[in-house]
Amino acid sequence: MAIIQSQTQKLTQKLTHQQIQLINILGLPTIALEQHIANEMAINPALEFDTVEKETTDEDPQENNEAEIVNEDHISEGKLGEDYDYKDYMDRDSLDDYKYEANNHVKDDEKREQVFLESHDFTAPLISQLGLLPISEKEKEIGVYLINTLDNDGYLRRELEDIADEFSFVSQPASADEFDAVLNKIKTLDPIGIGARNLKECLLLQLNAKKEKTKDTYNAIYILEKHMDELSVKNFDTIKKTLKISNEELQDALSEIKRLNPCPAGSSKETSGKAITIEPDFTVMVEGDKVELFLNSAKHPPLKISDDYTEMLNSYAKSKDKSLREASNFIKSKVEGAKWFIEALQQREKVMITVAKAIVKHQKKFFLTGDEADLKPLILKTIAEEIDSDISTVSRIVISKYIQTSYGTLLMKHLFTEGLSTTNGEIVSTKEVKKVLMECVNMEDKNNPLSDEQIAHLLMQKTYSIARRTVAKYREELNIPSKNFRRSAAA
Repeated sequence: MAIIQSQTQKLTQKLTHQQIQLINILGLPTIALEQHIANEMAINPALEFDTVEKETTDEDPQENNEAEIVNEDHISEGKLGEDYDYKDYMDRDSLDDYKYEANNHVKDDEKREQVFLESHDFTAPLISQLGLLPISEKEKEIGVYLINTLDNDGYLRRELEDIADEFSFVSQPASADEFDAVLNKIKTLDPIGIGARNLKECLLLQLNAKKEKTKDTYNAIYILEKHMDELSVKNFDTIKKTLKISNEELQDALSEIKRLNPCPAGSSKETSGKAITIEPDFTVMVEGDKVELFLNSAKHPPLKISDDYTEMLNSYAKSKDKSLREASNFIKSKVEGAKWFIEALQQREKVMITVAKAIVKHQKKFFLTGDEADLKPLILKTIAEEIDSDISTVSRIVISKYIQTSYGTLLMKHLFTEGLSTTNGEIVSTKEVKKVLMECVNMEDKNNPLSDEQIAHLLMQKTYSIARRTVAKYREELNIPSKNFRRSAAA
């Protein structure tokens, strides 16, 4: 077989280091960003805090703490840091002016109290664990995308084909098989059960992960694999007959199942009951029909590039000493790294306020009333198209950012909800449907609870066209037990 040499031409897309840095920073909530800045300063001595306060005069119409109305819908945003225009970072004067600042304080910023919530922010630890796996950069990117797609309880309920298509559109081509392979790796991360497609798989992942399996463990695995339907309706006689086990052995197997965690992301034994400090990334204030949005400031002073490093860079670059000129290359890399880091922080701030402003504009009625039923149907694609950005960028902003309102502090992703058509042609959010579903369950006869089909019929009478299996899905998401279990609880 002859060896033939030929030339081929192909077009590929690769992210630069600066683009990757910005992508990573976009996904960080405020507290994680503080730590990230501290880490970056520890490894790059060219970065330092600018502790010199800016002088303000009475003639300056824009004070640091003022809010600025930005559109006709009475949605305000905190004033962003100024845009710095520099032409040559080698120039000392330009470098002195290149700083990262955020003039986005509101008058009562000092009155904001720290918010303590039960720990449900499981994505960051998962992404950290993912980074330790021996996988390719593409697989890591797919993994981060999958982790950000998980529900609050840690389940992946979307079809892999749909996720792969979405990923291919916003990033790079990828198949459902590639996503499936990475998902299997995610399922090995802690807490076990993360990435499961349903409750059955979640529980089986935990049982199969046990290093020391007893007879009770194997019985529990068999029950979940072969008799999940019988277990859900407490048909224990059939289970005992099939497994040929005694009542005591059945109870031991059920005890194994009861010790498992059905919600690995939201209430694992390691995190349940622990409180974490939430530093809201945004604050929304309402006055009459006016909604004001503020980007909360960082606790540290603005960043700048070290004067000492710029002086050394200018001095060494002009030196005739070969060793000093070589040292200037090292200093130049640090200065350039600091420049890009500060620029990434600036860009993060601008993107965050643009995304948040668009979300608040869509959900203005909710912020005025605080009623989840007033949330309009909203998906990531709508915001991405409105601000001319990628879906992945919007996703990174909302997935772990908190917004403080007069009704409490909530994750921004909770402001997104799918739409559902009513029988009269109106589009309503699924949150509204879930609220009505909950009301139907609360008003039912506890001695004779409603079946999913009966609930679907009641919702249809209220103009909500919804199938029985969709009722079952929403019921599970609301942690409402099935009909038989609700009857048992009432009895």
